[in-house]
Amino acid sequence: MIIRKFKSEDLKDVEEIEREAFKNPYPTSFILGLWILNPNCFYVAEINNKVVGYILGTFDWGNGHIVSLAVKKEFRNLGIGKRLLKTLENYFFSVGCDYIVLEVKVSNRIARLFYYKMGYRDRRLIPNYYEDGEDAILMIKKRPIAKKPLIVSLW
Repeated sequence: MIIRKFKSEDLKDVEEIEREAFKNPYPTSFILGLWILNPNCFYVAEINNKVVGYILGTFDWGNGHIVSLAVKKEFRNLGIGKRLLKTLENYFFSVGCDYIVLEVKVSNRIARLFYYKMGYRDRRLIPNYYEDGEDAILMIKKRPIAKKPLIVSLW
């Protein structure tokens, strides 16, 4: 598996994954618009020259925002989502983001557990966030604090 930046020829595969993963998938124009505005925040996972997952993010007020993360059903639970998330997180933190945020449906227990394992914490409830009226949980991850090396003097 390789993780690489999204290219325009990946769009059909991303749309297919989006439709499979979400009841109300994002429109193509929205996906392309975010990519144009944030070309360094869109990655795909590829196995045998086939896109099997993607992550799309943006910069909001100087912080990272995970907009969408999805993996084809037959490739789930193989660590692909984790690798995609870590790739985008590393990018966000490398350019100075102090926080990364995302929204997740209250009912999406699997996604919430995944994000908890990845270090995200609940920040607040956003009522009626989704088209179907369901609430979202705003989750946040802070930039890890770099540990200073322990210096021991022998004198």
